[in-house]
Amino acid sequence: MSTRPVTGHTLVRDTTALEVLRDWAPLGPAPRVLMVWPRFPPSFWGFEGMMRILPEKAVMPPLGLITVAALCPAPWQLRLVDRAFDTLPDEDILWADLVMVSAMHAQRADAWEILARCRALNRRTIIGGPYASSEPELLLEHADHVVQGEVDECFTDIAHDLEVGRAKRLYRVTNKPDLTRSPVPRFDLLRLENYASMSVQFSRGCPFQCEFCDIITIYGRKPRTKTAEQLIAELDVLRQFNWRREVFVVDDNFIGNRRAALKLVQAIIPWQRRHEYPFILHTEASIDLAAHPDLMDAMAEANFMYVFIGVETPSEASLREALKLQNLRGDSLTHIATILKRGLWVTAGFIVGFDSDDATIFSRQTAFIEQAAIPWAMTGVLQAPPTTALYERLARAGRLLPDSDATTNFSAPNFKTKLPTDVLLNGLGQMLRELYDPERFFARGLRSLESWMPHPAQVAPHPSWLYRARVALSSLWHQGVRSDYRGSYWRFLGTALWRWRNDPVRLWRATVLLLSAHHFLCYAQETADDLYQKATP
Repeated sequence: MSTRPVTGHTLVRDTTALEVLRDWAPLGPAPRVLMVWPRFPPSFWGFEGMMRILPEKAVMPPLGLITVAALCPAPWQLRLVDRAFDTLPDEDILWADLVMVSAMHAQRADAWEILARCRALNRRTIIGGPYASSEPELLLEHADHVVQGEVDECFTDIAHDLEVGRAKRLYRVTNKPDLTRSPVPRFDLLRLENYASMSVQFSRGCPFQCEFCDIITIYGRKPRTKTAEQLIAELDVLRQFNWRREVFVVDDNFIGNRRAALKLVQAIIPWQRRHEYPFILHTEASIDLAAHPDLMDAMAEANFMYVFIGVETPSEASLREALKLQNLRGDSLTHIATILKRGLWVTAGFIVGFDSDDATIFSRQTAFIEQAAIPWAMTGVLQAPPTTALYERLARAGRLLPDSDATTNFSAPNFKTKLPTDVLLNGLGQMLRELYDPERFFARGLRSLESWMPHPAQVAPHPSWLYRARVALSSLWHQGVRSDYRGSYWRFLGTALWRWRNDPVRLWRATVLLLSAHHFLCYAQETADDLYQKATP
């Protein structure tokens, strides 16, 4: 094994891993590079059912790839393929001198297929992203080059290695880059009309120590941020490209550095006013956001409309077990109510399968979600991602299942759980059936909208009348006529129109809830059926 330092980072070549060594020629100064974002399987946050109603084709773009694109040397010829809607014919692969793939763990099946096709066509490949950062040695079996870690400050060196013919099989980037030097992503490579939301990133890392979380092992526990000016520049680029819809600030914990987050939000407020509120913003944050009214008020005034919270469980024993201690600083139901009253609508994630969970956890989770009135509640099974403290603990205990094919939180767990697997999967399936029963889903949605107190400065989006007409007709046909929940659909629609006919912000959110039913109601029932099958010996 050999190492060499590059711009303060350590890049490692691993010669012991399984690999197919090739005598690749140097790429030269102006290679043709095909950037590919693999397909996701259907998922809770994939909104596949909702996307059948909307004219867009995907929820969000591959932010990581277009950020790397901004780091590529100017002479490189770049093409971007998003497998959410793009085909990948052999001609596209054969056009490229290098195929660059970025992937999350959930995309692994399509990533493997892409890499295998490239190898069969004798095309060179490089892969990075969260999946490569978690399991680099495994990916050496599939790709010619693997990059583990964040490449912001050293990609110039990797690119030079590729150009001159001395690229390593495995690059391990050990340091964390300074995000204040990160460039504006190459939004120009996207076909913006295909996306329902755009994405930007302000920070990486999280200060907490949740045992099951790989964010802190991949990106660190010291949050690093861009400057407010940097993120405003990215918003300016999107506005110049005539983007006028939602923007997701993809930080895993937007308030990991609370002071920096507040400074950013305070800078966004006058920018939104100056440009007549072109964007609705949303993000993810820890539940201790409820302890900071100044930040919540500023977020609402900056037109943040909703926030995802990792609630995980109402069980104090499970929270302690998972080291999610920030959720023990007060009552979670009270925190959620506080966030709603400050103008931020709440979505949340929940987990079952902790060692301290017993068979009552399913009814307790369901009751909590109903009481909190969270319509979009992702309830899944605990998994142990590679690199996490949970993974290491379970490995030491001999509880990992090496042949697990788990890709999502709706897969069977990748370790031996204390609750019997059939109890765990059947219990989760029952939770999904109850929570996403049409009447219960829409009733919870109405309660959430009643509890939510939009800020006077918040502004609903204003798409063209043609767009609104197209979506309305599609919804009326697919949901109001053809769906098996059409009765619940019409009752919710009538109630929302009557209650909030003079409240455009709440009416907009009610419309989104209505459209989302075509995803959540169908996906939950299909997933419950699948869980029951997996639980059956």
